[in-house]
Amino acid sequence: MSLRTAEFIRDAVNNKPDLLLCLPAGNTAIRTYEILRQMKESGVIDFSRAHFVQLDEWLDLDNTEENCAAFVDRYFYSPLQIRQDQIYAFDIHAENLEEECKRIDRLISDLGGIDLMLLGIGMNGHIALNEPNQPFDSGTKIVELSDTTKTVGQKYFSAGARLTRGMTLGMRQVFDAGTVILQAGGKEKAKIMAEMYASQPSTKIPATVMFHLKKGIVIMDKEAASLIKERD
Repeated sequence: MSLRTAEFIRDAVNNKPDLLLCLPAGNTAIRTYEILRQMKESGVIDFSRAHFVQLDEWLDLDNTEENCAAFVDRYFYSPLQIRQDQIYAFDIHAENLEEECKRIDRLISDLGGIDLMLLGIGMNGHIALNEPNQPFDSGTKIVELSDTTKTVGQKYFSAGARLTRGMTLGMRQVFDAGTVILQAGGKEKAKIMAEMYASQPSTKIPATVMFHLKKGIVIMDKEAASLIKERD
């Protein structure tokens, strides 16, 4: 799963060195990031002209040292020596967060759109922080976190975190991205992946948006795929 994802990213970068990438925080992506570092060190991929836009972020944290930006920096930006001028991040301390969302939307548009977006899937089917029952046509937005996300999100913090809201790219960015890769790994994702593949596209399971995408790619390991039945 991780190798195949890294190969897609390698091919995208080699095809368009100045592309705009959107990469997630989350344990599923860690091995992919390690492989991309190995590829960089071997000279088969060069990120020096690439640009990166943040996917999502926790809001209202007392301590931001373990937030999404810090996660991607720890496992991708720092190991691969990505420059700060290549990274477009949310200003979570902006006085007006709604205006900050609009700024990110404009920035993505000005950069020509996202060429490749990598996503994970939440236990309730969310992608980025697009929670269930939110519209598929939304742009960057502030969201109230579901109880599931508040509970599962604790695993990213060494001490308990007060999770309330998030800022996230919306489904509009997912639809508009050149290529979207959804990764799912581990037996804990088997149930939601089975539900996703048994469902028609619906906001009840945001990840079903993948069935709408012309260039949507789902990559799973055997454990995550173990409960999926063939779709009609």
